[in-house]
Amino acid sequence: MIFYYTLPMFMFLVGFWMYVSKRKHLMNMLISLEYIVLSVFLFIMMVTFIMGLETYLSLIFLVASVCEGSLGVGIMVGMVRSHGSDYISSFSVLKC
Repeated sequence: MIFYYTLPMFMFLVGFWMYVSKRKHLMNMLISLEYIVLSVFLFIMMVTFIMGLETYLSLIFLVASVCEGSLGVGIMVGMVRSHGSDYISSFSVLKC
């Protein structure tokens, strides 16, 4: 029973570690964020199945994560068009 809770938490920690360690490229950061979202979704689904609850919350969570992913890709495309690459260190946030 404890395995059902430790697997998503382990996946979350691995995704967070990859997010922190691969912070140079925006695409790697977006992939790590999607991995974290999938681990949280897996945790929500396991908890709802074990407790016998409805899974409507997971559907709302998936809709929000799809919106987050599309916004991230849109920001990345805009940054690549304006700066020429997806390196985070190649641009300054304070410049216009």
